[in-house]
Amino acid sequence: MHSLFWKIFLTLWLSIVGFSAAIGWLNDKLARQQWAEEPANTFSRGLVRISQRAQQALLSEGRTGLRNELLTIPRMTRSHIYIVDADGRELLRRDNALQQLTERRTPMDTTEFEDAGGDAFTIYTVSRSPPSTILAPGPEGTALRLGAAALISALISFFLARSLATPLEELRRASRRIASGELGTRVGRSMPSRKDEIGQLAADFDVMATRLQAMHEANRRLLSDVSHELRSPLARLNVALEIARQKGAGRIESEVDRIALESQRLEALVNDVLGLLRESSDSAAGKDEEMDLSEVLGDLVEVVNYEAAEGTPGIRWTSPGASPFRGDRELIWRATENLLRNALRHTDPQKGVELDLKTNRRKTRVTVSVRDYGPGVPEAELNKIFEPFYRVQESRDRDSGGHGLGLSIAANAVQRHGGRIEAANAGDGGLIVSLSLPLTADA
Repeated sequence: MHSLFWKIFLTLWLSIVGFSAAIGWLNDKLARQQWAEEPANTFSRGLVRISQRAQQALLSEGRTGLRNELLTIPRMTRSHIYIVDADGRELLRRDNALQQLTERRTPMDTTEFEDAGGDAFTIYTVSRSPPSTILAPGPEGTALRLGAAALISALISFFLARSLATPLEELRRASRRIASGELGTRVGRSMPSRKDEIGQLAADFDVMATRLQAMHEANRRLLSDVSHELRSPLARLNVALEIARQKGAGRIESEVDRIALESQRLEALVNDVLGLLRESSDSAAGKDEEMDLSEVLGDLVEVVNYEAAEGTPGIRWTSPGASPFRGDRELIWRATENLLRNALRHTDPQKGVELDLKTNRRKTRVTVSVRDYGPGVPEAELNKIFEPFYRVQESRDRDSGGHGLGLSIAANAVQRHGGRIEAANAGDGGLIVSLSLPLTADA
């Protein structure tokens, strides 16, 4: 018996039936014990009184009066008393019933008396046997109650077992479909009204399936995008090599420079892809260390401004003072660095980039904002810029050295810290990207 349905059904049903049978047996035993311990049999005394009334009716009214007296007795009680005349005939013509009692040697008490005319009569009284409540007919019988209990408990056990086993079977089938590659499988639609633990399990299963599907599609898209990104510089490398072969030695300086440039771009792309995979990996445990976030950002601004073009404002930053933070310093550094370098590529060189650090009033969250003065991003595409290899203007990003991975790396680093990243267009032009990081576990 490997089916969960049958395990639940039989366990419940047999438990209920067994409990009912035990109660019935105990009830029968107690009833028999009570009968045995009763000092005077009330039923037997009743039969004696009936016999006395029958004799009085016979003496006062004759055979007809005796018959009428017997007919006034309840039928169940009447079956325990028989009156036979001198010819051996039962007064109510129940000779066959009396004969069966005699053949079964049923214990009977006899009383003989005569009517006014001297005719002899014999009264046979059958004492009631000890009660057998298990086999007794009628509503008072335990056998009937046991049968009803078995039937009702079977129905209840069936529906309860089915309500538990059916959704679990649906989950099993869904998990097999997902394992076979059907990542769009969901189970919540088949049990929308369940609010119990099984319904919650189905909802969690759907969340898991959705994340698996999203991860699978993201990996496929990433592989496709990487292949596309590698194809272009490799094609340009091949063209440069072919031109160099045609020119011959001594006239290939420009082609060599081109090959070097494309090689650098390939190296940068590979590094960015590896960085994205590293940030996306849940198995990579980040360091947990105390740091001054303001100091980290100050050091980063110094490094990036050192590489900025001369005569430009670069990154404008004013430290707000000590800002304690606990997390992975390297992840925070890389996330903010990608935002700053991305902003520098797109901002107006004469206006530079603004970096801001603020803590909310309750001291539960800290927000790092990077604002550029570039063309901004169309509103419909604001949520897409954090996807790998996504570009608003593809040709411009390639020319500026970007591969569309910087914001993705930043987003993954922020998510690893339990934070969120958002982008919004500034009212007077440019893009503002904000990193919101929790300072406490419940922030």
